[in-house]
Amino acid sequence: MFWLIGLLALETVLEGLLCSGAFDILQSNRKIICIVLIAALAAPLIILSVVNWRVWIWGTFFGSYRIINLLRIYRGRLTDERLKAMGMRAFVWLVAAQISITAIAGLAHEFHWGNSLLGITMALQLMGAIALLRATTRTWQHAATPREASPMSDKELPSLSVLIPARNETDALEQCLQMLTASDYPKLEILVLDDCSVNRQTPEIIRSYAHAGVRFISGEVPDESHWLAKNFAYNRLAHEASGEILLFCGVDAELMPHSMRQLVAALETRDKNMLSVLPLRKAVNADGNSLFQAMRYYWELCLPRRLFKRPPVLSTCWLIRSETLRKMGGFESVSHSVTPEASFAQQAVTTDSYSFIRSDDELGVYSNKPAAEQYATSVRVRYPQLHKRLELVALATFLEILLVLGPIAGLTLAKNLAHSMEYVLVWSVTLVFLLVTYAFVSVGTRLTSPFYGWLLMPASFVLDMAVLHISLWKYEFSSVEWKGRNICLPVMQLREADDARPRSEDLAR
Repeated sequence: MFWLIGLLALETVLEGLLCSGAFDILQSNRKIICIVLIAALAAPLIILSVVNWRVWIWGTFFGSYRIINLLRIYRGRLTDERLKAMGMRAFVWLVAAQISITAIAGLAHEFHWGNSLLGITMALQLMGAIALLRATTRTWQHAATPREASPMSDKELPSLSVLIPARNETDALEQCLQMLTASDYPKLEILVLDDCSVNRQTPEIIRSYAHAGVRFISGEVPDESHWLAKNFAYNRLAHEASGEILLFCGVDAELMPHSMRQLVAALETRDKNMLSVLPLRKAVNADGNSLFQAMRYYWELCLPRRLFKRPPVLSTCWLIRSETLRKMGGFESVSHSVTPEASFAQQAVTTDSYSFIRSDDELGVYSNKPAAEQYATSVRVRYPQLHKRLELVALATFLEILLVLGPIAGLTLAKNLAHSMEYVLVWSVTLVFLLVTYAFVSVGTRLTSPFYGWLLMPASFVLDMAVLHISLWKYEFSSVEWKGRNICLPVMQLREADDARPRSEDLAR
C-alpha cells in the first residue's frame, strides 16, 4: 500500500508542475504527459478504494475531479493564461480537500473513531437541513407579493419599456405579445428584437403586432469573442428604449394586464432601482412536475444569500431603472455573463436598492417554459452559477451527497448499525426538514403537485447533480447550444480556433 501512496505523491508533484506551467518547454508532449499522469492518479486510487474504501472513498471522489482537470489541460481549449490560472487553482483546492478528507477518514479508522465521526456527520446533516429550511422560509416571507396601500395614478407612473429578445420563436412569442399588448399600463412601449432568427415566423409575428404598438428591432450578429448573443441583444434593446424603467423578460413570461402597473408601483413605493420576480406556473399546467425549474428556484431561495450579498434573482422578468443600468456600466460590463441580471442585482443590493418578490395570482406573473427548454436552461446556467470553477462543482456535489442524500442512505442502512433507533430518529427528523424545504419551493410555485412535492426531492437532487456535471462537461469539452448557437466561446473565453463549428447565421446565408 505504501508504494501506491508514494506513486500518488509523485504524481501530485508532477501534476502541480504541469498545472503551474513548468512543462511549457514540453508543449508538444503535453497530451502524453496528461495521459501518463491520469493513469498514475487513477490506478492507485482505484486499488486503494478497493482495499480500504472506508479510508479512500472520498479521496477517490476528489481525485476524479483532478482527472477532469488534467483532461482540461489535455484538451487545451482555454487560452494558455486562463488554463494555467484555472488549472492551478483547481489543483490546489482539490489536493487540499483530498488530503484533508482522507486524513480524517484514516484517523477515524485507525483510532476507531467511526461512531464519533458518524455522530458529527449526523449533527451536520441536521443543522444543514434546519439552516436550509430557515433560509428558505425567510426568503419566502421577505419576498412576499407586494400589496401597495395606495396605487399610483396614471400621471404618477413613470414611462416603461418592455424589452424582449426573440430568436426562432413561434407560439410562445405570440402568446407573450398577446398578453403584453393587453396591458393597462398607460406609458408603455414594447420593443422586440429579432435576434437573427433562422425561421421566418419570428419576424413576421413581431411585425404583425405593429398595430398594437410593438416595435420591431432587427438584430445583428455579435462578435462572439466579446459578446454573448443574448447580452448583445439586451444591449441593443436598452439603447433603443426610451422608458425611465426597463422591463426585461423572456418569451416564456406571461403577464396579466395589471401586472406591470403593480410591478412598477412596487419598485417606486419601495424606492428600489431593480426588482426581480419569482413567477408562478399556471394552474392549468400544475398536473405535471417540473424538476429542472424546481431545483433552479430551490437554489435561489434556500441559500443564505444575504450573508454573502448575492441576492436571489431570476431572468424570467426583471426591472431596472435605465439610469441605474447606465451607471452600472450597462451590458458592456457583463458581456460574457450567462446571467447578467445577477451581476446587476449584486451591485444594487449593496445600496439596498434591490428587491426580489414572488408572484401570486393577483400579481399575475407566470412562466410557461416547456420541459426541454427547462433542461437546456439548467445546463446553460448551472456551471456558470458556480463561477465555472471545477473545485466548486466538486464541493457542491460533496455537500449534496453528504447533507441531502446522506440521511436517505443512512435510513436504509441504519438497521446494520449499533444504536440504530437513535440514528433512525435523527435521520428521519433531518429528512422531514429537507422534504418540507423542497416542497415549500416546488409546491409554492406550482412546479410540483402537493402529493408529489414530498416524494420527488431525492430524484430532484440526483437530477440536479447530473445536470451540473453535464453542464460542466459541455462547457469544458463540448458545446452548449442556446437557440442554435454555441455559447462556449464568449462564456469560457476559448481559443477562437477551437470553435470551428459553422454558425447558424452562416448556414442560413
